[in-house]
Amino acid sequence: MRTLPFLLLLPLAACTVGPDYQRPVVTGDTGNWIGAVPVGQVDLEPWRRMNDPLLIELIETGATANLDIRQAEARLREARAGRDAVRGGTGPQVNATASATTNRLSENGQLPVGKIPGLSPELDLFDAGFDASWEIDLWGGQRRAVEAAGRRAQAAEMQRNEVRLQVVAEIARTYGELRGAQAQLAIVRSDAEAQRAIARLIRQRYQSGEAARLDDARADATARSAEAAIPGIEADIRAATYRLALLTGRPPEAWLDRLSAPAPLPVPPELRVDSVRSDVLRRRPDIAAAEAKLAAATSDVGTETANLFPRFSLLGSIGQQAREPGDLVSLDSTRFQFGPSLRWPIFSMGRIRAQIRGAEARADSAAIDYERAVLAALSDSETALNRYAAAQLASGELEAARAQAATALDLSRQRFRAGEDDRLTLLDAQSRFNAADRAASDARTRTFLSYIALVKALGGGWTAG
Repeated sequence: MRTLPFLLLLPLAACTVGPDYQRPVVTGDTGNWIGAVPVGQVDLEPWRRMNDPLLIELIETGATANLDIRQAEARLREARAGRDAVRGGTGPQVNATASATTNRLSENGQLPVGKIPGLSPELDLFDAGFDASWEIDLWGGQRRAVEAAGRRAQAAEMQRNEVRLQVVAEIARTYGELRGAQAQLAIVRSDAEAQRAIARLIRQRYQSGEAARLDDARADATARSAEAAIPGIEADIRAATYRLALLTGRPPEAWLDRLSAPAPLPVPPELRVDSVRSDVLRRRPDIAAAEAKLAAATSDVGTETANLFPRFSLLGSIGQQAREPGDLVSLDSTRFQFGPSLRWPIFSMGRIRAQIRGAEARADSAAIDYERAVLAALSDSETALNRYAAAQLASGELEAARAQAATALDLSRQRFRAGEDDRLTLLDAQSRFNAADRAASDARTRTFLSYIALVKALGGGWTAG
C-alpha cells in the first residue's frame, strides 16, 4: 500500500508543461503576388515536361549519386536515429544483470572477520537477475523531448530536400548553359566565316585601289575578333560538361561523349503559380526546415520547464543471489526489490530557470530565423518572377528582330542572284543576321535560366520522400 500514493499520480501524466507550438504570422506572406501571373499549381517536376531525355537522365543520376545529397541523407538518417533513441527512452527500461565476484574483507576493519571462528574474510558471490525502472512523465518533459527530436528529424528531411532542390536546379541551369553555348558556338563560327570572307574581299579591293587602308584594317580586326570568341565558348562548353559530371557524382570525362553533340535548348513548360504567396512559399524546403527548427526549439522550452518539478519513478529488480553457483536455482536464493522513487533538485532551481531562459532565447532566435527565411523567400520569388517576365519580353523582341534580319538576308540573296548587289553586301547581310541570331539565342538561354531560377524560388523541382 506504500506505493498507492504514487500510483494515484499516474493520471497526471497527461499534463504537459511548456508552450505549444503555433506557426508565427509574418507580415506579407499571406498576400498576393506583386507580378501578374496566372492562377494555378506549381509543377514540382517541370523537367519531365521539357521532352529532353538526357536532361532527365542527368537529374535522376544527380538525385541518387550527388555527393552533397548523399551527405544530406546521411545527416537525415542520423537525425531519425536520434529521434528514435529519444522515443525509446520514454518507456520502462529493463536490464539483465549477472555477476560473479570474489571479495576479501579487511581483518582490521570494522568487522574483525579474522578473529571470529568460522567467518572467512574471503567471500564468493554469484548474482543474476533483472533490473527495471520507469520514470512517470507527469509533467510532459519526455513528451516535449520526443516532439523536439521529431521536429529536428523533420528539419533534417527538409534540409535534404533543399540540397536536392539546389542540385537539381544547378544541373538544369548548367545543362541550359551548355546547350546555349553550343548554339552560340555554331553562330559564332558562321559569323567568323562571314567576317573572314568580308575581310578577303576588302583586302582584294584595297590591293586594287578600290578601298582605303582603313577599311582593310577594320575588316581584318573584325574578322580576328570573331575568331577570338571561338576558344572561349569552346572552353565554356567543356567546363559545363565537367560541372555536370561533378553534380552527378561522376569523373570529369563521364558525359563528354553524350554531351559533345549539340542539341536544342529545352523549351520550358508553361508555369502557373498559386495566387496566394503563402501556399507556394511553404512548399519551399528551406522555409519548412526553419519552421521545424522553431517548433523543436519551442518544445525544448517545455523539456527544460519540466525540470522544475519532482520526478517520480518506479524501480524494481528480481534475481537469484547465492554464494555457490549451484544454489542459484534454489527459491531461497531469490531476491527482489520494488518501490517508488522521487527526485527533486530543490537546490538547483536557479540553474534550471537559467536553462529555461536560455531555451526561450533559442526559441526566439529560431522565430527570427523563420521570419528571415520567409521574407528572403518573398524577395527571392518576386525577383525571380520579375526577371522571368522581363526575359520573356526581351526574348520576344529579339526573336522578332531575328526574323526581320532573316528576311533581310533572304532579300539580299535574291538581289545577289539577280546581280543587283555584290557579294560584299550579301556577306554584310549574313553578318547582321548572325548578330541578331546570336542575340536571340542568348535571350533564349537567359529565359531558360530565369525559368530555372523561378522554379527553384517557388520550391519546385524536387519530390517528397
